[in-house]
Amino acid sequence: MHVRAGASHHTNKYDEDLIQLAKIASISSLPEHNTDIQRAAEWLFTRLKDAELEDVQILQTKGQPAVYGQWLHATGAPTVLIYGHYDVQPVDPLDLWTSPPFEPTVSRTGKGQEYFRGRGVSDDKGGLLQPVHAVEAYLKGRKALPVNVKFLIEGQEEIGSPNLAELLVEHKELLAADMALSADGGQISEKQAGIVLGLRGGVAFEVEAQTVGQDLHSGLKGGSVQNPVHALAQFVADLHAPNGSVAVDGFYEGVREITAEDRADAAAFPFDEAAEMESLGALGPHGEEGFSTLERRWLRPTLEVVGIYGGFSGVGIKTIVPAKATAKISCRLVPDQDPDHVMSALRRHVETHAPPQTRLKFLPLPFRAHPYIMPRHTVANRAAAKVLKEVLEGLFGAVKFYRDGGSIPALALFKEHLNLYMTCFSFGLPDDNIHSPNERFRVSMYDKGREAWIRMLQEIANQAAKPSASS
Repeated sequence: MHVRAGASHHTNKYDEDLIQLAKIASISSLPEHNTDIQRAAEWLFTRLKDAELEDVQILQTKGQPAVYGQWLHATGAPTVLIYGHYDVQPVDPLDLWTSPPFEPTVSRTGKGQEYFRGRGVSDDKGGLLQPVHAVEAYLKGRKALPVNVKFLIEGQEEIGSPNLAELLVEHKELLAADMALSADGGQISEKQAGIVLGLRGGVAFEVEAQTVGQDLHSGLKGGSVQNPVHALAQFVADLHAPNGSVAVDGFYEGVREITAEDRADAAAFPFDEAAEMESLGALGPHGEEGFSTLERRWLRPTLEVVGIYGGFSGVGIKTIVPAKATAKISCRLVPDQDPDHVMSALRRHVETHAPPQTRLKFLPLPFRAHPYIMPRHTVANRAAAKVLKEVLEGLFGAVKFYRDGGSIPALALFKEHLNLYMTCFSFGLPDDNIHSPNERFRVSMYDKGREAWIRMLQEIANQAAKPSASS
């Protein structure tokens, strides 16, 4: 296909795109980076116009803006809505980075494994650029696309997409499409392709424990008043039963039973538990009794303490009984749990399970996502399976259908508000260190992903033309 050949001549330009976009510190969770968020949106606005997309615009929200562009001249062909996000995670702890997170680099020496390095290169700036480059290759090569295309690139995914639902409702007609693809996500490995059929949803909250009005001298008052760190530790420990289940009344309401097909997908997934535990530095698997590791990750809800602090944490010792202590807690949810119901159950638990002489305060956090599940045999999934087998070779077996433990709020929101199932068509890898120091993106996957997107747009047209096609 001459479109792919043409795209291969612009590798340096594509590399520079990712370097330039990843230089922008578009951290959505930190208000001091609001200017950077705006810069990233403006950069993408210009880049979509340069790719010859039309009606390019910045869509304002109550939070961070989204960027939109379209090309709608493929008469009789389906319309594909492509989703991605340009915001990134914070970079702390900074001292663990081997190079500055917003001074991205790329190695293309041809000598062994090569990477882009920097915050956001994999999640999701490298991912969102691949379909932009693919569309540009068509429009500057053939002057046409095999399908109609719309882009929606948001700036708040990393904080749970709190304003995306309102944006989808407000621009429902503009965003109307036959199917949706996500440029956010990843592959099982470079040689094993996979298609995600479901992701977990999530909610998050803080619980603050207070026992006294101010920090107290631990010699004069210690042992005679409740210590909030001790109390909070007790409360957190009691959030799980001895069998590893979550000990919150109502938490499991709506959870689907695991089906034989679910278990077959888990059994077919290429997973070496012992090797993974060793690579993670873990002493062994741990979790809810009665379920395998993959079942725990894909098909069961979880509650995790993601941060806990209180008292003095500097160098040396400060002999106090602190006044307050706080824990940040994240829950992952599965079909058919309702985030609002789960948050209500968690609030009730906090309000009714305070340790002695302790005031607990429940503080909701803005992370909220519905769980997502989709059918196997959509037009986009069939097209993705064919293309991924061609591009990633499938050396370890056929393309796998599987569930994933993470959350992409847009998937469930697109289904709820646009009535579109979204296929994840993305090329990050499990060892890309996303959300962690030293994030990276394999150069080979950046190149393969671009080729896959070029093939994917044509294959969707092919699949949609078949008599039995349905999105």
